[in-house]
Amino acid sequence: MIFQMISFGIVGAIAGILSGLLGIGGGIVTIPCLVLIFSYIGLPPHHIMHLAIGTSLAAMVFNTISGSYTHYKKQAIVFTVIKPMALGVVVGAALGALIATLLSSHFLQIFFGVFEILLGIRFLFPESKTERGHSIPSFGVLSLISTAVTTLSTMLGIGGGMVNVPILTHFGIPVKKAIGTSSALSFLISFCGAILFLLFGMHHTTIPSTMGYIYIPAFLFISVVSFCVAPYGAHLAHRLPTAILKKVFAIVLIAAGLSMIL
Repeated sequence: MIFQMISFGIVGAIAGILSGLLGIGGGIVTIPCLVLIFSYIGLPPHHIMHLAIGTSLAAMVFNTISGSYTHYKKQAIVFTVIKPMALGVVVGAALGALIATLLSSHFLQIFFGVFEILLGIRFLFPESKTERGHSIPSFGVLSLISTAVTTLSTMLGIGGGMVNVPILTHFGIPVKKAIGTSSALSFLISFCGAILFLLFGMHHTTIPSTMGYIYIPAFLFISVVSFCVAPYGAHLAHRLPTAILKKVFAIVLIAAGLSMIL
């Protein structure tokens, strides 16, 4: 139990910092760590990825709301974008959770690993800034974009910030406000996704210490630590140039992605 407490606490600290610093839910790092820990403590292999996703989303609720509040105080959330995208979050979360429960744990793990590697490559070679500055699209278009992003995010147990931040900056929203807005969207995605994984999981597993597809010990430790740490990440986002951090993060993503596949 001590091993679990320490492990989940470290995962929570990393997730919290990344949530505030980069406007992401932290799931992109939390998931590989949970898969490793769950395998080590002997949870059923055919449920490991589903439990990692559900637990990641549930824990994300707390670190994203903490980071979002800090961004809100700094007036870094664009509510005119949040409103139309919230509709897509509800629809996308339902689709993503349903699809994930129909797929095998092994397939989800490979899919997640490939996604992480592609994200890492993107962080190493970011797109040219000259193409940015497009106007914010209509309510319907934003809702459709949000539905697609949330479907993928809920399937993988991530907050969607890796996709939402570049989309928002593409539409001319300043980077710091894009991070703040993405953090708020990540809260909505994780909240809806966690509830659905809890409900869907109740019909598929009776593993001790779980509630649906949420492993309670991991959820509690990661949530508490990430909630406390996330504001520091948000403060750093407004003080530090993140270019070098993103390069390091990219290497970590690629390594984590390879570990999920191999």
